[in-house]
Amino acid sequence: MKFACIPAYNEEDTIQKIVTKSLPHVDRVVVCDDGSTDNTAKIARDAGAIVISQSNQGYGAAIASLFDYSRKENAQIMVTLDGDGQHNPDQIPLLIDAITAHNVDVAIGSRFLDDTTQASGYRKTGIKIITSASNYGTNFKISDSQSGFRAYSKDAIDAIHPTEQGMSVSTEILLKISNKGLSVAEVPITISYQGDTSEQHSVTHGVGVLANTIKYVSIKHPLQFYGIPGLTLIIAGLVLGGIFLDRYLNDQVVFYGSLLGSIILFLLGAILSVTAIILFSMANLIRDRY
Repeated sequence: MKFACIPAYNEEDTIQKIVTKSLPHVDRVVVCDDGSTDNTAKIARDAGAIVISQSNQGYGAAIASLFDYSRKENAQIMVTLDGDGQHNPDQIPLLIDAITAHNVDVAIGSRFLDDTTQASGYRKTGIKIITSASNYGTNFKISDSQSGFRAYSKDAIDAIHPTEQGMSVSTEILLKISNKGLSVAEVPITISYQGDTSEQHSVTHGVGVLANTIKYVSIKHPLQFYGIPGLTLIIAGLVLGGIFLDRYLNDQVVFYGSLLGSIILFLLGAILSVTAIILFSMANLIRDRY
């Protein structure tokens, strides 16, 4: 059984076309209506989709619900695509083929493999920055970590349990893929930004996703993110402390600034170092969640 799974929030203008164009390529189209206030659910149902509804919880929560549904219905392949018309359902077979013919667990549709995307310059830059951070945390070398056009094998569907409710779920899933040892391939896709109204929120959105990406990556690499800065601050604190003692013992001069700086730097460094040790010690437990 192959499912096309579509998270949707107020997509009444595009959902019918997405559902209709997806149906020929899969056995079932499933739309998760994330608390829409328009006719998204009705239009999707009339177009032939199975609709699961929930209160407005966010894109990530809708993706999690679609994973849950696919596991429950024993889907062999699950393809996710957005309901706003950016993704072309006719390219669903490209992702399914990567799963079936090339025996990979997760296929990601990348808008950057052939470099023909019409995305604005700052959107490209933002995605590439987030992708670089994500690749560091996962040890992957993918080109589009934020693509929502993906296909998952049954093993991946069973293994991945997203918890992030917002747009950072794309990064969270990649971390889980890496932790579970699942294989990944990218497939070049085209994407349309016609009618896209998210540009006005793109900077805020990008900063939020990047912050959450760094959070997930830092949990996987605590020694690099917390231990090294912590050790650096401790050394800086000791140096300032040494300067304070030298001037006090030799010149009887009290540099309160050096003393205060030494204490603050040492304490901050100690906190970061302890955090790194704790997270590193709990790595096996954290891996199951992230």
